[in-house]
Amino acid sequence: MTTSKVLTPFIAKSTKDCLVANTKQGRKYTLINPVNAKSHNYFYYQTQSAEIQHALECAKQAQESWASESPAHRASILRRAATIISQSKELLSELETSDTGRVIRETKYDVDEGIECLNYYAGLANSLGGEMYKLSGTNLGYTLREPLGVTVGIGAWNYPLQGALWKSVPALAFGNSMIFKPSEYTPSTALWLAECYAEAGVPKGVFQVVLGDGQVGDELVKSDLVSKVSFTGSVGVGQRVYETAARGMKKVTMELGGKSPLILFDDAELENAVSAAMLANFYSNGQVCSNGTRVFVHESIIEEFVDRLVERTKKLRIGDPRDANSDIGPMANKDQFEKVLSYVDSGIKEGASLLYGGTRVNDLPEELRDGYFLSPAIFTNCTDDMTICREEVFGMLMSILSFSSEEEVITRANNTEFGLASGVFTRDIQRGHRVVEKLQAGVTWINNYNLAPINLPWGGYKYSGIGRENGTGSIESWTQLKSVYLEMGSVECDYPK
Repeated sequence: MTTSKVLTPFIAKSTKDCLVANTKQGRKYTLINPVNAKSHNYFYYQTQSAEIQHALECAKQAQESWASESPAHRASILRRAATIISQSKELLSELETSDTGRVIRETKYDVDEGIECLNYYAGLANSLGGEMYKLSGTNLGYTLREPLGVTVGIGAWNYPLQGALWKSVPALAFGNSMIFKPSEYTPSTALWLAECYAEAGVPKGVFQVVLGDGQVGDELVKSDLVSKVSFTGSVGVGQRVYETAARGMKKVTMELGGKSPLILFDDAELENAVSAAMLANFYSNGQVCSNGTRVFVHESIIEEFVDRLVERTKKLRIGDPRDANSDIGPMANKDQFEKVLSYVDSGIKEGASLLYGGTRVNDLPEELRDGYFLSPAIFTNCTDDMTICREEVFGMLMSILSFSSEEEVITRANNTEFGLASGVFTRDIQRGHRVVEKLQAGVTWINNYNLAPINLPWGGYKYSGIGRENGTGSIESWTQLKSVYLEMGSVECDYPK
């Protein structure tokens, strides 16, 4: 009989004595393996209010001393964390794959990108400074970049490790403390990261992890001790988090949903265009907020494009995500599995043509047949007003739309409440620049898709979010600016003496 393991939040008992708290009073969460729909051999209990308040107090106390450390010292700790992660690549990628169902090849990339993130902000921390201004006479003015204080990170279930790193690394680099709440579905790598930080030398209380659903997140966001909230997730939940944070005048970063356009002009290199369309829809089993799920194809190449797309999609290997040969794994959880199937039904009912896929995969080894495996869905004969072309599906469902002119496709691409990402494929580099300048999206690509180098800011327009993660854009997200006026002479005063 297999003994179940209890996952516990990583909370500082005090700034002098850290422990991994063990609470059994909250709701019990049993984690489900998406490969076979059976329980993993571990579970956890939701972090309770008393522990959350304790974590907040510890974060406040620890942040004050952490902020007083030199940027070089904080940077050295982040570099040690990068080294620890580099020595644990296999373990981390296996944890991530186990929780999310994403294929091991992809989660290994995530680990490498996490190392890059730590090293990037270790360098940026040392270069962060203010500006000096010459004022009247001999007077001077200057600015200081200061940390915000106690911050909260709330992660999503599709990229749990990346989310924890994108939020915590700049926060810690610039002198903040953070309490991080991973998705209730995918807590494993955030807990591992907390242990990694502790081993690297991050002081107790500077980075803590609490576990549970939105109730836990809501309590964190409401706290008067919190100065900043960074949230990744759906628009609906993000709006509620934003409203709660606004009542406390807290700074926020919101990375929300998308319904991004991928535009393929008539001069696009066909094979690259097909590759990008597949990556923009099928990578991470389609569970990527920036995915280019509205694929606009010029009418002169659409037939050739679709033929080649289907030909290559049929070759995708769907199977155990732990197998290095698998291209596609299961959906992350049952709810998302059923949601995608419901959108497939919607597309058919509204008149789109299901050209390929969109069904449960049964041709699998017996041990995988109960898993949440779907075949990638490709729809043609789509129109802009169809549900599958307006709403975020968050799964492998590609909608192909025909267009005839540049002006037309720009107008249609922008006709959405979202604005996270967009892509353009053309050999005409002038057209590429011209089009992306007119697209209402925070992240754009010309002749590629879904690459996210850490030194480029990431974030959306419209309902896709507020603020930016990554790059120097994150400086504004994780610090506040103080102005200082230095008087070198006497105070001029016309009042009587």
